[in-house]
Formats: sequence, C-alpha cells, structure tokens
Amino acid sequence: MNLVPSNPFHHFDHSRFFPELPIRISEIPLVTALDSLLPKEEKSRALDTQSMPTLHLIRDDLLPFGFGTKWRKVFGILQYLQKNQIRKVLLWGAIHGNYLASFTYILRRSGITVDTITYTRDPNLQSYNERLVRGHSHTLVCYANRKEAYTVWLEKKKNYQGLSLPEFGIHVGQNLGLRSFWQELEKKIIQSLNTTLEQKDPNLQRNQRTNAILRMEIGSGATFLSALDYFNETSILVQGVMVGEKKETWISTREDLQKQLGLRSIAISEGQVLETGKEDKSQVKSERNKAAKSVSFGKQTKAQKQWIYDFYRNTDILLEPIYSGMTMKPLLREIYEMQLSPSFAMGTSPIFYLHQGGQIQHLDMILEKEKK
Repeated sequence: MNLVPSNPFHHFDHSRFFPELPIRISEIPLVTALDSLLPKEEKSRALDTQSMPTLHLIRDDLLPFGFGTKWRKVFGILQYLQKNQIRKVLLWGAIHGNYLASFTYILRRSGITVDTITYTRDPNLQSYNERLVRGHSHTLVCYANRKEAYTVWLEKKKNYQGLSLPEFGIHVGQNLGLRSFWQELEKKIIQSLNTTLEQKDPNLQRNQRTNAILRMEIGSGATFLSALDYFNETSILVQGVMVGEKKETWISTREDLQKQLGLRSIAISEGQVLETGKEDKSQVKSERNKAAKSVSFGKQTKAQKQWIYDFYRNTDILLEPIYSGMTMKPLLREIYEMQLSPSFAMGTSPIFYLHQGGQIQHLDMILEKEKK
C-alpha cells in the first residue's frame, strides 16, 4: 500500500493519497453482546429480542492503523490543501492523543510538510501514538503543559507560511471529507432498511417518522455536527453522546464550532445530545483525571477493562476505554431495558453506532489476556 504521492498536487487522485476507505456495517447479535453486560441472575432470563431494536456497528475502527473516521476528516483537509496549493501544515495538541497520531501520519505520507507543537505532562511516558507523532513530524517541539504549547502555537501561526490547524483539526476541510462519507452511509442505511431514499424536504414535519438512529460520541464535535447538518430533515436521527464534558458546556460552543466547520447554524433538538449514566460519568471523570496526570494515561479500572475484554471475546470487536467503551455499555443496557417495557420499545428504530476507531493504542487490554 503506497500512500506517498510524488507530487501532492499533481492531478489529485484519491487512490494515490489513501487506501480504500470502505464503509462496513455489521449487525451485532444482541444475545451475544449482552452476555458481557448482564449479571448471572439476568442471563438466565430468556431475552425477548423482538422487543429490542437491532444494533448495527459502522466499523470505521477497521480502517488502517485504527485511525478510524479521522481518515475521512484528513481526506477533506487534503482536498482543501490541494485546492489552495498549500504544502505545509502546523498542528498542535497532546502528543499521546489520537488526533496528532493520525493527522501527522496521514499528512506526512501524503507529501505534506508537518510542523508539530505538542505537550505532555510526563516526559517519561511512552505510547504508540507518541511514536507516530515523533516519527511523522518534520519538526516537533514538546512542552510540559497545554497552556504553554497553545501560546507558542498562537504566536507561530501569525507568520506561518501554510495552514495552521487548531487543536483537533477543526476546519472546513473536515466537513468536505465527512460529507462524502455521510452520502454513502445514508445509501447503505436505507438499503439495509429496505426503504427508498426520500427526497429531502425543508418543509418536513418535526414529527416525521424516524427510520433509523445514528449514534456516536461527540468528542471534538466535528463528526457529530457534520452528521447533524447532513441528516437534518431526513428520517435518520443523529444522536451524540457526551463523554467527559458537561452537556450545557458543550452546547454553548455549538454555533462557534459550526462556523469553524463551515456548517449551517442548526439547533440541536431535545434527545439529540445524550449523557452517560451516573456510574459511567464517574468512570469517565476517573479516566480524565488519570490522563491529566499522564502517569496513568489511557488506563481504566479493572471492571471496565474486563468488560471491554469480554465484549471483544464475544463479538471480535475491540472498544477503547475513553469513548467507544464508555458509550457501548450504557447503549446495550438501554437496549436491554427496552424488552422490560415492550410498549415503550414497540416500533423503536434500528440503531447504527459509529465506531470511530482509536483502539490500537489499547491492544494490551486483549493481548495481556490472550497470553495467559
């Protein structure tokens, strides 16, 4: 797989920049998936799967190197760079994060000069992502805290002869890549439902029938807001899950993020932004606190680690502990509880969960177990 073009702006050709980015959708057998969630006393009870919505995973976690949906975001940014004849990019962010690992690798392998300003609170910590960032940055400066790195980035961007991307790469280019993804995904979802693709109508009633639910973590907000924009006024309901941030805090930034991404200022309806349960919130806060201390970056409680391993053993799908692992568990619980109230679940639309990747840094969660 050759990802290195001889000239990044000579006849922009998708195949020369990227591997294929197929959309894979797998239906998850609920009996199998719930086995990792339910206590013994509940497992003995027969599951009424007819009273549960079907659960499908959009497998972006299977894209190369575990970069997931970030492949699609960077593809859009590369289109922007090509159109504007820009050959250099200035990035900044956490050296152990998925964002810098994926962006530095893909941009460099696509022939772009990558300058990186980063930070870590523990100079002795090493990770898979860090190796990717160091190995694919043409220049790299690492600071001891986020504030200092941000200040240096702000100063450098003033005279930078290229594109300066803010943290997490928020940029109109991301939506270019994501929009083509939504177009193809919409077709696949509609096909799986055996319904015809409806013409989008700005006059559709709010109480129109929802044929499917598309759920994902909100994270930086780019993927969720792009999906919200594309699927607005369709029968596919987009839902985002808050992970480690308060709903009210994030919603207050919505309009500004939409402007940065070149999206319409679409309001978020009730039920489109979800929060993890109380138990899961405390787990997320614990994870965030550990990450802030760096010494325990990416680690999780024994119970959460065991659950992720059990889910992998039952489904062959690896979740990561910060996002997908924190979303899937309450989602399965939500689906399970629907059978306890069949009248509530009657007519519930199938759920399509977007697994956005990021799991490669956490392979130790299953490899350690497999060795035993």
